[in-house]
Amino acid sequence: MTTIKINLIPGKIRRKKERGFDLHVLIGGLILCALIMGGVYVKNARDMSRLQKEFAATKQQEAALQAMYREFQSLERDKNEIKARLAVIDKIKEGRAIAPRILYDLSSLTKENVWLKRLSKDESRFSLEGRSVDNESICEFVESLSKLPYMTGVELKSVEDVTEGDAVVKKFIVEAGVAL
Repeated sequence: MTTIKINLIPGKIRRKKERGFDLHVLIGGLILCALIMGGVYVKNARDMSRLQKEFAATKQQEAALQAMYREFQSLERDKNEIKARLAVIDKIKEGRAIAPRILYDLSSLTKENVWLKRLSKDESRFSLEGRSVDNESICEFVESLSKLPYMTGVELKSVEDVTEGDAVVKKFIVEAGVAL
């Protein structure tokens, strides 16, 4: 004999039971998603709080470093000013050494027939006015000047006869460059 099975539960009730199971799975999935989203939110909130604290600490460090940077800039300006002053002092020292040397050398170059009336020196030029009895003494004096190591471009600018007292003498002007 064959057995026949008859389902006495109507189809609507069976579908309701299946829907109830599906509804429970859907609600469980939604709750699980809400928990995951809540966990992500809490993690992000903690990260934001930590980053805001780090940002505030970085701002404080920046403010402290700004004060140090301003002090550094002030020191750099002072350092550059001191360097400029030292450069001026060195330049003065260089120029100061040449004047006594010129005077010493001129005293040794000046012969019996030559005497000096005026001497001037600026940064790199040297000029002198002198008197002599004859042209030969002037030539020897200019030639001796041109042999000095710090004199460049020694040039006899003019020679003319002038009367000083009762005598007629030769007035001469010499110009040269001065370099150390």
